[in-house]
Amino acid sequence: MTVTSLATWPVDYPSDYAVVDVETTGLRSSDRIVSVAVEVLDRHGTVTDRWSTLVDPGRDPGPVHIHGLTAERLAGAPTFDRVAEDLAEYLTGRVLVAHNAPFDWQMLTSEYRRLGTAWPMERRLCTMALARHLELPVGDYRLATLAEHYRVRQLRAHDAVDDVRVLSEIFRYGLHEAAGAGLPLPLTAPGDEPGQRRAAVARGRNAERGTPAKAPCPWVNPGRLDLGVGLVQGMRVAFTGATERPREGLELRASEAGLYVTGSVSGRTSVLVTNHPRSGSGKNRRAAQAGTPVIDEATFVELVARVRPGTARVGVVPAPRGEGANGPVEVVVPERAEAVPAEVVAASDSARGTTAPAPDSPRAGARAAVRQVLVLQGRDEHLDGGRVRQLVLESGARLRINLTSTVDTVVVLPGAAADPRIARAEGFGAVCLTEAEWSASVSATPTAPATSGRPDTGHLPRGGTVELPGGANPGRWTLNASWAWDRPDEEIDIVAFLLDEHERVRGDADFVFWNQPATPLDLVVLDASGPAEQTVTLELDALPRDVRRVVIAAAVDGTSTFDAVGPIELDVAPFQGTAFRRSVLDAATVERVLLLGTFYRLGTGWKFRTEGQGYEFDLAGLAASFGVDIA
Repeated sequence: MTVTSLATWPVDYPSDYAVVDVETTGLRSSDRIVSVAVEVLDRHGTVTDRWSTLVDPGRDPGPVHIHGLTAERLAGAPTFDRVAEDLAEYLTGRVLVAHNAPFDWQMLTSEYRRLGTAWPMERRLCTMALARHLELPVGDYRLATLAEHYRVRQLRAHDAVDDVRVLSEIFRYGLHEAAGAGLPLPLTAPGDEPGQRRAAVARGRNAERGTPAKAPCPWVNPGRLDLGVGLVQGMRVAFTGATERPREGLELRASEAGLYVTGSVSGRTSVLVTNHPRSGSGKNRRAAQAGTPVIDEATFVELVARVRPGTARVGVVPAPRGEGANGPVEVVVPERAEAVPAEVVAASDSARGTTAPAPDSPRAGARAAVRQVLVLQGRDEHLDGGRVRQLVLESGARLRINLTSTVDTVVVLPGAAADPRIARAEGFGAVCLTEAEWSASVSATPTAPATSGRPDTGHLPRGGTVELPGGANPGRWTLNASWAWDRPDEEIDIVAFLLDEHERVRGDADFVFWNQPATPLDLVVLDASGPAEQTVTLELDALPRDVRRVVIAAAVDGTSTFDAVGPIELDVAPFQGTAFRRSVLDAATVERVLLLGTFYRLGTGWKFRTEGQGYEFDLAGLAASFGVDIA
């Protein structure tokens, strides 16, 4: 069974990805990695390279019953400092893709920080967030569940090599679904040190338009440069320092000639190109330590014009993977903005035992019976938009705040008549209506209850409460807050306060925000899940008894107020689960701070309440009201 690739591709998608999985001695940043695997994917999700290794953690390997790596199996494996440079070659300049990406990101950054080495990545993408954005009809977002949904065979759970293989397949399907619907990817750029978040997010919002994709290198690395022989296809070339010609042009010439352009220097690097060999840069220092040949730009330009043929690698760039039992199946996707060569991306792999979803599977276009409605409004129609969204909720439809492929109805207010999302929605079959037309359609055909697809989790209104299952031990829960991807004039900060019986924090460590994104022991953790989405994860079972409530709020950074943001959707769910309850808060206008929701103890159990209370003062005022020392 095959899937035809898109004839066009969104221009603002990244050029390539590093799909990563790590197995560790535990779940804290102080724990160590025991194995790591990487698959490098090009911009369309095709695997171009692979790498993996076991790692000696220098301590007890931890949960052997999960990852199966005993101390005996790890004996003789390299320590992380011995593989860090090789791993960096596969990560540098790419987007890290992982399942529950904050965890893999945390473990890897901690390992590099111990070495005093710069972390080689700036952006990441979580496949759980991507599945949530695609509204996949699944019961939860666990890797095994997504593998079953996409019919990818999982051979050895919690084996880094097999997990990363499965995840690459899952991501490739999701990537094409998102591209076909014209969805922004949930990319985020978390800063590695306090105070870096805003600059990192700004970089993430300005996608690499026009950046050439790294060409897959199908040639064996012949080793270091010998000037008597010249450059050979497959050689690894690194650049550092200022160049007379545009760096992008030099890298493109190298890639087109069959060389592998790498962002770091290690013992496998064939040559370093620099006009300033004594600058003392990190790459120059590493080249000197590794004995890597160094040439200047002019020499490189001369050599790259006559690169010698290399030896073809076997099994790196996969050929089309064959057809399923029912013959080839094409998936037709709407055209997008940038033309790319037509190619066939296989959706099955007989060697791996995987098959793509059939056309009549849930992901092939089946919609739930509940209508999925997006309301588009002009900049000056905030109150009208809020009124119509309330009517949508009252009708029993599912209100959406972003355009995804599951939206089947778009209500267009007069000020949004030129919104480009209208054409995109019509492209994948949504019906676009005026408010009057939508009201007439509701009267004629009331929304039916959900009978298939995603379960109807229900809407929790402002002030509504719900008891969490599990009694005194509800486990790990998340609150995901998202808003329109193209609406905010300023950044939105999600924050959390752990409060005692007097409605005060016990100390400043109980204030979780972008510059302090976790409490001690990671009992409450804040993380960005996309450019307009943030998630708070709470270990409710482990919270101290004197923490009675956890209040989660949003604040507009800068001078804007919430009327410039529009509605905020809350998705409350067990960790890796689909929504238990959803809420949409849409009444704020001049407020700069908005209380979103509260997890609180009641008797021996836990409940959640949607808030919606707004204030005109800023985040510092809210923090002070809860007893945070903001001096």
